[in-house]
Amino acid sequence: MSTALAMGKAAAQRCNDFGWHPRGAIDQTLVANTVEQPRFGVGHAWSRSAGYALTTAPERTYLVLTMEGGFEFDVDGTRVPTDAGSLILLSGEAPTTARTVTETARYVWYLEPTFLRPGKGRFQYGEPLPISGSAAQTLMTMTNGLLQSPPPTTVTSQRHLALAFENLLASVLEESAPRTPKATGGHRDGLFMAAQATIETFFRDPAFTVGRLARDLSVSERTLRDTFHRMGTAPRREIERRRLTEAVRLAGTEHLTATERALRSGFSSAQQLARARARQDV
Repeated sequence: MSTALAMGKAAAQRCNDFGWHPRGAIDQTLVANTVEQPRFGVGHAWSRSAGYALTTAPERTYLVLTMEGGFEFDVDGTRVPTDAGSLILLSGEAPTTARTVTETARYVWYLEPTFLRPGKGRFQYGEPLPISGSAAQTLMTMTNGLLQSPPPTTVTSQRHLALAFENLLASVLEESAPRTPKATGGHRDGLFMAAQATIETFFRDPAFTVGRLARDLSVSERTLRDTFHRMGTAPRREIERRRLTEAVRLAGTEHLTATERALRSGFSSAQQLARARARQDV
């Protein structure tokens, strides 16, 4: 099942369906996108703060790649912190909770492993590994492709995709670089989440553009686009998504004309809002 980008409570529900059950207050800036297959699931999310309890499932392995920020996991009573640029494998058999320690952007996966099962290979569970290399980039590209395209429909193609995904993860682990903890960076630390915070502040201004966002953050537009690309999105898309989310909220809480709703959401006109909604629905 594929789910579209969502914010706040809707995003929390997507996390819940994915096996990450929210704990505590819901961060209204939480964004999540997931795809679930019979043998594996992929997703990415970002938020200011979040806490979860992971579904206990002995047949399942969870993986988390922290792109920015950091997590603190409790794995069967053991505290395990992770930093930006690290990948961690978690056994679904062990009771596990997670909380962000700062504004955090992350990729998340689960799978029913064949050769990556705990105790069956040389890869350590519950120990964050800094990662780098072409396999890591391929993993993110593959994940973004799955999040943006219709999933395979036949059982055979789903099985082959699950095996390809597991082999790619193994390649990422083989390329892990324990002495380069910021290996997946290549841009200013925390830039993605800083950009999200800036969008949250200024999205209601119709004059707020990607160029202005880059200037506010003192980076080039290219650097900004590259940073967002790593998370499977784009700065223009995120500005528009935030405006659309606000337009939906206003439609449900206030009696406004379409033009008034558009202007209060950061669009220059009702027509621009309609075009943005059509793009989202494609």
